[in-house]
Amino acid sequence: MGLDGFVQLVTVLAIFALVLFVTYFTTRFVGGYARNKIATGNIEIIDSAKVAPAKYIAIVRTASKYIAVGIGKNEITYLCEVPDDSIVKRTETGAVTYDFKELMEKARARLGKNEKTQA
Repeated sequence: MGLDGFVQLVTVLAIFALVLFVTYFTTRFVGGYARNKIATGNIEIIDSAKVAPAKYIAIVRTASKYIAVGIGKNEITYLCEVPDDSIVKRTETGAVTYDFKELMEKARARLGKNEKTQA
């Protein structure tokens, strides 16, 4: 392998690195644009779960209402309206957020019920 072979190898590696660089930033740009486009507006998917192959149940916020829908391969079916207070909010990382005061009130209520049943 002479000097020409080495130059060709370096050239191919440089072109490959350039393609990866351009692909990475293009993907980030398009992904960020799509995320902002989806997040704005009156419709937002709060949560979804796969229940069978190509079948999902999703909680969707439409304006100020939350609804549960069934999503199949070729159809979307309205299931029911979900009360606002039963929705568990998640952060962008997917972690569930809880209000400490609310958790303490629930724990006190449960303790109060347990003490009454034991007495």
